[in-house]
This record gives sequence, structure tokens and C-alpha cells, in this order.
Amino acid sequence: ERAFVFQDFALMPWATVMRNVAFGLELRGTNKAEREEIARRYIAEVGLAGFEDKYPHELSGGMRQRVGLARALSVDAD
Repeated sequence: ERAFVFQDFALMPWATVMRNVAFGLELRGTNKAEREEIARRYIAEVGLAGFEDKYPHELSGGMRQRVGLARALSVDAD
């Protein structure tokens, strides 16, 4: 029902932007194709298209925050 955007990013450092954004959808049991489609849409919405295969350590602080925002938006919480 709820999604959070943490102040300290709370990204999985071993996972790409795509995997970080799709993580909540994966926990919900969304199939891989749909999960990636939704994640790509929100990655693009926050201005990170082209960074799907990057890891958090390769991003600026603001970009990391946008990954967290995309992750929160992707689960379509109330």
C-alpha cells in the first residue's frame, strides 16, 4: 500500500538501476517482462534513461535519489 523514498538512498549496491527500480515489483510477483517495462517507464520519467545498466556507485547523489523515487513510483502505491 505504501512506498518510501529514503533520505540515504537505500539502494542495493550490487544491483543495477534497472534491478533496483524493479525490486518492489519482483517482490509482488510481477513477471520479468512487465517488471522491466514498468521500470523503464519510471526510469525515463525521472530522467535516467540510458542509465539502466549502471550501478549506484557510478551515479551522482541526485541520480541515486531519482532511482529511489522511480522505485517508489513503480509499485503504484496508494
